[in-house]
Amino acid sequence: MKKTAGLPKRLSSQDAAFWHFERDTMPMNVGSTGIYDGAVHFRNFLEHVERRIDLVPRYRQRLMDVPFDLALPVWVDDPRFDIHAHVTRARLAPPGDMEQLQQMAAEFFAEPLPRDRPLWEMRLVEGLNGGRTAHLAKVHHCMVDGVSGVSLLAALLDVGPRAPAGRRRPRETPAPLPTAAELVADAILDNLDEQLDRSDALLTALFDPLAPLRATQAIVRALGAAGKYLLVPAPPMPWIMKLNGPTRLAWQSLPFHEVRAVAKQLGGTINETVLTALSIALGRYLHQGGTATGDLLLRAALPVNVRGDAEGGGLGNRVSFMLVGLPVGEGDPLKQFAAIHEESSALKDAGQAAGLDELMRVIGAGPAPMTAALGRWLTSPNTLSHMVCTNVPGPLVPLYLMGHRMTEHYPWLPLGWRMGMSVAVMSYDTLLGFGFSVDRQAPDDVERLAGLLRDAFDDLRDAAGVPAAEPALPPELRRATPAAPAARPLAVARTMRNGAPRRREPTPA
Repeated sequence: MKKTAGLPKRLSSQDAAFWHFERDTMPMNVGSTGIYDGAVHFRNFLEHVERRIDLVPRYRQRLMDVPFDLALPVWVDDPRFDIHAHVTRARLAPPGDMEQLQQMAAEFFAEPLPRDRPLWEMRLVEGLNGGRTAHLAKVHHCMVDGVSGVSLLAALLDVGPRAPAGRRRPRETPAPLPTAAELVADAILDNLDEQLDRSDALLTALFDPLAPLRATQAIVRALGAAGKYLLVPAPPMPWIMKLNGPTRLAWQSLPFHEVRAVAKQLGGTINETVLTALSIALGRYLHQGGTATGDLLLRAALPVNVRGDAEGGGLGNRVSFMLVGLPVGEGDPLKQFAAIHEESSALKDAGQAAGLDELMRVIGAGPAPMTAALGRWLTSPNTLSHMVCTNVPGPLVPLYLMGHRMTEHYPWLPLGWRMGMSVAVMSYDTLLGFGFSVDRQAPDDVERLAGLLRDAFDDLRDAAGVPAAEPALPPELRRATPAAPAARPLAVARTMRNGAPRRREPTPA
């Protein structure tokens, strides 16, 4: 089995965790919905996608498990690859409104990806009112995280209305799928290579004997910073449950420049501003639903990008986490911001994300069967966190699909480990798009929460003394309606297409 240039042959231990976490009721996909001006023709879209995925060879590969979990799953070229199995079309019935699109998106994201072919799908949605078109896209989480997912979006879209002329790249004929015996033999060889690598690492450590101590200290500091959450079980929430499948979504947008202005005015970050608005909205949502908030700290797990500069925006997962308490019962927006800013700063100073990354490296160094077993363990009760809130910086310029401008973009984030709600945020052009995803058995008023988010941010902005945007957001973006989520605030440098200069997006965390 050959290795594709520039891409690892096997899943990393972190990627494999997402592969093993998946259940029918917990599809491990990340995705997004884009809305475009005008009608995009399906035949042209199909050819465009097939041409662009040649830039990402992984999109033509599938995963194969190794018998007896002797090694982590391996990527192989799919000899039966068929673009028509991955790119489909659908048409909304009249009137083709946003509620219909959101319901279709909910059903699309709730379906696990078939494991016998490359792990991605796109759907072109026609018939959206106003002559518009939408696309739904999902990729398995073992293949991308939020940051690398943005790079894949950039491969599909352009920064100008005129797409560069593209030519199909010549491709080698893929080899037949390996047999079980070949998978086992290859796993044995890779395990031998891994043992040699570990021996080299041990020799290197002899010249830096304090390295293991530093790593241990980082882990201890990280666990100490999270101690108050590790030792005390999280109080129950209406959406903490055995998962039944994500089937309902809600979208909301905020003006990006207003969010940035509030962060600057209050001396914090964009991510802290987002978390404060979310904390205010969640407090009101819980209070209106009859849950006592008082001194409640709602625990949010925040994915953190730990890629080094040399890793760039490569595929796969390179994330750690910070566990932050949201003071949802605090009635003063400025006090909520101050509390979140103080805790976030303390966690960064303690190196919680870096320490947990070291811990995951230690766990990931274990044998492949242990990685598989840990993935299957996540059926146990979750007393650590209430939700995942991820925020990924996207491009702050308009993007185009074959000349059609993308006017709105909403990311989607999966549910996991008995957390029946997730929140995803991604910047695009002039907006921050929020996506709320909830389990089918969770409270059915997630649209109300999305509406409360807009009101909560307005109150935070007014308390900070930041003027409202002029002109105001269009009414269709201010209303709360059901829909889709995605990722967290990380710095990502990317080169956009059509020769645009390299730029580094703001780091909201």
